[in-house]
Amino acid sequence: MFSRSAWHKKRLAENAEYREKIRAARRRYRETHKEEMRERRRLRLQNDPHFRERERARGREWQRRKRYSKVYRLSLVDYDAMRKRQNGTCAICKRSGEALCVDHCHACGKVRGLLCGKCNSVLGFCGDSAARLLAAAAYLRASCDQAPASSMTSAASVDTGRPLESAHGRHCRCAGKAL
Repeated sequence: MFSRSAWHKKRLAENAEYREKIRAARRRYRETHKEEMRERRRLRLQNDPHFRERERARGREWQRRKRYSKVYRLSLVDYDAMRKRQNGTCAICKRSGEALCVDHCHACGKVRGLLCGKCNSVLGFCGDSAARLLAAAAYLRASCDQAPASSMTSAASVDTGRPLESAHGRHCRCAGKAL
């Protein structure tokens, strides 16, 4: 049985002249019918919700691929491999089920790993400074070891009429958290 489409595919694959001839004809058609094609696409986007969602997803994927490639010099295959190595969790807090951001050094551009939005923001706000992060950790430890001394906690306890201490005698909700 003879199939025209099979013959056409075979000829396109094997014959470079024929392939270029077909491509040129398609380019000419697109150029001469550009406005009609735009109008058909616009109407379809307007009236077909499945097509609209498919086009939006395609656009998001294209933007993501472009951003990873341009900003981080990272392909989606590399991103997926990194995500698999981290078991789909944030490299710092180990939470899963959240979107993971690409963490990179702003000085040299090297990709370090994948982080959740909060952990990525913490590093960014600290200017990628290990000293600043250690100082922040020391501050948190010291503040959780002390009784309420700030005017804010004192004012809040006066407003409610009861002290702001948890069951462990600490002034904030971090009483049960591991330091």
